[in-house]
Amino acid sequence: MRLRIKGSEASLTTSALVNTGFEAEEPQLVVPIKLAEALSLTNLQASIEDLSVAGGGRVSGYRIEGRISVELILEDREPVKAEAVATILPGEEEVIISDNLASNLGIVILDPHKGLWCLRDELNKRERTTIHSEKWM
Repeated sequence: MRLRIKGSEASLTTSALVNTGFEAEEPQLVVPIKLAEALSLTNLQASIEDLSVAGGGRVSGYRIEGRISVELILEDREPVKAEAVATILPGEEEVIISDNLASNLGIVILDPHKGLWCLRDELNKRERTTIHSEKWM
């Protein structure tokens, strides 16, 4: 999926993954540190946040104070807009969308292995394919 992320001083479009196992109480977006720097997110107030990962492990990231704007970019219709809490996760190389943010964007996963998805209002009408694109570096 393609997302446009608006930081404090810049906006960039990049690929993003939806992780339905990334359960969050609020719409959350994990951002690699290099992307966060490009968006000037590293200039904002942040606090340390612990996240659970697969296998019961935990990692620490930097939770940006306030929310950022994200837009799901689609070729055939207007972008779907939402706000999210950004967490900068050192060592992560991809932008990751939480289950809550995916819900706010109206994303429905049809087949995770094949990368098939649609928007909520497209159920039984359309299937979209995730194009595996470059990681943000």
